[in-house]
Amino acid sequence: MIKKQEHVSIDKFIVDRVESVDESILESTDAISAAKRIGLSKHEFKKAAYVQIDYSQVLTAVRKMLEKYGVIVLNTREALRKYSWVKEYYWRVLSPAQDEYMAATEKYSADGYFIYVPPKTKVPFPILTCLLITKDKLGQLLHNIIIVDEDSELHLLTGCSVSHIVNEAIHIGVSEFYVAKNAKLTFTMVHAWSSGIDVRPRTGVIVDEGGRFTSYYIIYSPVKSVQAYPIVYLKRGSRSYNVAIIVGSGKSRYDIGSKIVLMDKESCGEIISRNLAKEESRIIARANLTAKAPNTKGHVECLGLLLSDKANIKAVPELESYVHDTELTHEASIGRIAEEELIYLMSKGFTEEEAKSMIIRGFLSVDAPDLPIQIRKEINKVLNLITKEAKG
Repeated sequence: MIKKQEHVSIDKFIVDRVESVDESILESTDAISAAKRIGLSKHEFKKAAYVQIDYSQVLTAVRKMLEKYGVIVLNTREALRKYSWVKEYYWRVLSPAQDEYMAATEKYSADGYFIYVPPKTKVPFPILTCLLITKDKLGQLLHNIIIVDEDSELHLLTGCSVSHIVNEAIHIGVSEFYVAKNAKLTFTMVHAWSSGIDVRPRTGVIVDEGGRFTSYYIIYSPVKSVQAYPIVYLKRGSRSYNVAIIVGSGKSRYDIGSKIVLMDKESCGEIISRNLAKEESRIIARANLTAKAPNTKGHVECLGLLLSDKANIKAVPELESYVHDTELTHEASIGRIAEEELIYLMSKGFTEEEAKSMIIRGFLSVDAPDLPIQIRKEINKVLNLITKEAKG
């Protein structure tokens, strides 16, 4: 597990219960501005299937569209009340005993979103969920459960953000993912916080035989501290591809990584990270591949780019094997923008700032398998926001 960061007491934050409200809350100026920070227009924001603004929750008309495919989108608390079988997945891959943040989520809240895709169902468009904070001193504690049943496919995009009026808050998002036999799930998450926000995502994933899980995580904003270390358990013939793009700024502290456990033969995992540190930011980029079965493969690629003498990047790639018949590899490097690249681009007529932005854009661009065109467009919008703000 990751090392402990500075303790953040949940007691000093306001924790509430979810309220069901009408869709008029989507017109809130603070909510719309927070959504824009994760690349969503007002129109796109209103197309989210599930929106939680502080502790007010909206299930939009998109949810009705999904019902004809048998897809269930609910508040987690409501799903537990309505369907007895959901309890089989509640704290199945994670446990409230693992750390104080998960314990607090279990104590205070079963709120968050629940998504279920029935067998042999390909959801024809990405499902969008938004988790926003617009009130100061808020403690937003959530428990999300996503189940993609056998031979089904889901693309899920989650945006987490905060409005400009929030000076201090904590976001704890416990997420449990279950990818059944031969199912496919792509999960894209974009974080846009601010310098007074502590963030503690806690994620566990089980991928059954022949399943595929693709995770694409982007954080490009200042944050007081963020600590994330999702763990993916792969069964026979399953695959996971995890991408993290971290752009550090201000005096922010980022401790971000992931772990893939190759539980059964013929499983395969890959962890890719791009870490860019500017100003006085600190980034710890972690990656762990653990082989517990023969005939397995895994690769780690961790690249860092420093844009400031006061910034710091630490890469921690780990390979761990309990069997002899496995192939685990890693590549890690940290550097600066090469002067020869700048000179070359400037010789083509670009200014120094334009050239740096182009290099940064290329460095941060990571393709991932299974991403539909709609998700690629959203990722590109966020990467364009990043490069517009890039400074040497």
